[in-house]
Amino acid sequence: MGEYQSEKRLAYLYPLIGALSIICCISTAVSWHHWRYVLDTCVETNCGCILNGLSTPTYFTGGHIAYCHWATYGLILPIIFCFIFGIFHVFRVCCGRPRGNTSTAMVRQRSGDMIVMTTKTDVTDEDDISPYYWIPVAIIGSVMALFTLVHAAMYLDGFLTSCKQYRNEIIKYIHATGPLVAAVQGRLSCSSVFDFMDYLHQDVAWDRRREGRINTAASLIIGIICTWICIGLWIWTVVIAAKRARASRRVRV
Repeated sequence: MGEYQSEKRLAYLYPLIGALSIICCISTAVSWHHWRYVLDTCVETNCGCILNGLSTPTYFTGGHIAYCHWATYGLILPIIFCFIFGIFHVFRVCCGRPRGNTSTAMVRQRSGDMIVMTTKTDVTDEDDISPYYWIPVAIIGSVMALFTLVHAAMYLDGFLTSCKQYRNEIIKYIHATGPLVAAVQGRLSCSSVFDFMDYLHQDVAWDRRREGRINTAASLIIGIICTWICIGLWIWTVVIAAKRARASRRVRV
C-alpha cells in the first residue's frame, strides 16, 4: 500500500473517529442531564449520574457526578487530535497535487523499432510526507487507543452497575418473590431494565423532576457502541502509520 492510499484511508478514519466520539459525548450528555436532578438524593455529595447507580432502602441514587463528567467529556482530547490530523490528511488528499501521474516516452532502437515506455510515479519528492512524521503519529494513535479503551471500560462498567442495581428496584416495585426474583435478576436485559426505569421511577420532588421521557437505554448504548468502535478505528490508524514508518525507514537518517 502506497503513501497516497494510506493517506486516503486516514482521511476517512480520522473524521469518522471524531464523528463517533462526538455522538458518544452527546448521547451520554442527554441521559446525564435528563436524570441528574432526580437521582441526586445524596446529602454530602453530588450523585446525579446515571452511571454507577446504587439501590438503597429509600431511593435509587445515582453515581458520583465525576463518572458522568468522564463519560461525557473524556473523548474531547481524541476529538482534538482527530480534528488536527483529519484536516491535514483531507487537505492533502482533496486539495494536494494530483498523485499517480503517468508519463510516456518514445525510444528508438538502433534497428529502427520504436519502444513506448510508460512510467508511473505515486508520490513526487516535494509532495511526500516527511519520513519522521509516521512514528509520532503511530505513538499518538496508540496512546489515544489506550485512552479510549479506559474510557469505554469505565463507561461500560458504570452502565452494567446501574443496570444490576436497578434490578433490585424493579423487584421492590413489583413485590417479586421466589422464582420471579431469579427471573428479574437473571433474564431481564439491561435495555429492559432501563425501560422500566423510564416509566416507573418516581420524581423525588417538584423542583427535582424530569422533563418528559427519553429512551435511556438507547442513549447509553449508542454512547457505548460508539466509543468501542473508536478503539478499533484508532488501532487501524496505528497499523497504517506503523506500516508507513516501516516502509520509510531507509529514508530516515
